[in-house]
Amino acid sequence: MPMEEDAMPSSNQKLGRIRNACNPIKKTGPVTMDHVLLALGETKEQRELRIRTLFNFFDTANVGYLDYAHIEAGLSALDIPSQYKYANDLLNVCDANQDGRVDYQDFKRYMDDKELELYRIFQAIDVEHNGCILPEELWDALVRAGIEIDDEELALFVERVDKDNNGVITFEEWRDFLLLYPQEATIENIYHYLERVCLVDIGEQTIVPGVTSKHVHASRYLIAGAVAGATSRTATAPLDRLKVILQVQTKRARIMPAVKDIWREGGLLGFFRGNGLNVLKVAPESAIRFYTYEMLKRFIVHANGEEDKANVSTATRLVSGGLAGAVAQTVVYPMDLVKTRIQTYTGEGRRIPSLTTLSRDIWVQEGPRAFYKGVVPSLLGIVPYAGIDLAAYETLKDMSKKYIVHDGEPGALVQLGCGTVSGALGATCVYPLQVVRTRMQAHTEYMGMGDVFRRTFQHEGLRGFYKGIFPNLLKVVPSASITYMVYESMKKSLDLG
Repeated sequence: MPMEEDAMPSSNQKLGRIRNACNPIKKTGPVTMDHVLLALGETKEQRELRIRTLFNFFDTANVGYLDYAHIEAGLSALDIPSQYKYANDLLNVCDANQDGRVDYQDFKRYMDDKELELYRIFQAIDVEHNGCILPEELWDALVRAGIEIDDEELALFVERVDKDNNGVITFEEWRDFLLLYPQEATIENIYHYLERVCLVDIGEQTIVPGVTSKHVHASRYLIAGAVAGATSRTATAPLDRLKVILQVQTKRARIMPAVKDIWREGGLLGFFRGNGLNVLKVAPESAIRFYTYEMLKRFIVHANGEEDKANVSTATRLVSGGLAGAVAQTVVYPMDLVKTRIQTYTGEGRRIPSLTTLSRDIWVQEGPRAFYKGVVPSLLGIVPYAGIDLAAYETLKDMSKKYIVHDGEPGALVQLGCGTVSGALGATCVYPLQVVRTRMQAHTEYMGMGDVFRRTFQHEGLRGFYKGIFPNLLKVVPSASITYMVYESMKKSLDLG
């Protein structure tokens, strides 16, 4: 038995072997390339050869420069998951004169800057300064950045970076893992990269807040989304008011007379009637949709007996997103109904009652169920809208890759265009349900959804179901553009990368 005990390594012996694999640097002063060379155990000549070899790995045609095709092919050869390639970003950050080509000097300049940047954050995480990042040090760094993960995910991340499987991350392993990641090396960005490369599920369809981690600053993403949504809705409020006015008209609806009526009864502010409620419901609706989506997606994955949450099918995302949208809309629906009543109010003297007064009148005169008039057609439109929007967006994006960017990754402008067209197509297909919903909200004489469909078709024909669609479509481009711009601006302001 003593022989067996002696043969088993003690925890101290194991820790000693781990520390022997590390390369602590005692050199003081600002971080320089000398620190990097010492940490890697390389000479300048060896480092030069390594960078030249990597450049040649991308330059398979031996033309002396790299373009998008070279970088994209090189990343594919390195087995970086296709949906997370950074070919465009890497090309842009390396291409000093923006001519679409990266020569060796451009490439080496990027390598110099990136290795210095990676060493600085490596040192910041390696608080013991023993030349290695221990799992607990990585966990502490994530916590300091507001990111909380469980032990299983931490082990997965360390395992992905730790090539020799000795339980710690050396600077060489750290550098190799992040060298071709072109974004700024902050702990938040590195976590996003780890999350994606390790295929941790992050949920990224257009019907829920995109590319948001289940751990990183969820509240900040919701704030960014709420501000973007509020700004967008306020900017397009006049078109929304005009749309609602046209939707509820059972006689011939004409845009210019409706515009004149709105101006006559309230001036410029008349075009913004009801916008306060519209803005108020943005944040709770986004929050409920986001969290319900994540909960439902995990439930469906587990119900199907799937262990790998990364392989979430499009159908699962669509069903989860649709149900999450339905839950969120049901919760905030009373606010939507009151908003419609405010926008279409034509009482005596046309003096608009306060929110409290109008809500109380609805409750007393029509009962609590009145706050959910029109909720059925509203909910019926969610899943088909999301499905059409998603299918059209993916089709348009694939077409843009083929005909516009020629097998490259579409940029922000192209993606915005795809989203605008797909959103307009989805909205047009479910628009009749919107008209039915609005009429049920605004008028008390209808007996139900079927009654609205029957009477609208009988008196107005098919055209009646598309009243107000023109201002509704006019909203799509500015709404999508403003939301996108404000959301990206807010992300930067909130340090979300």
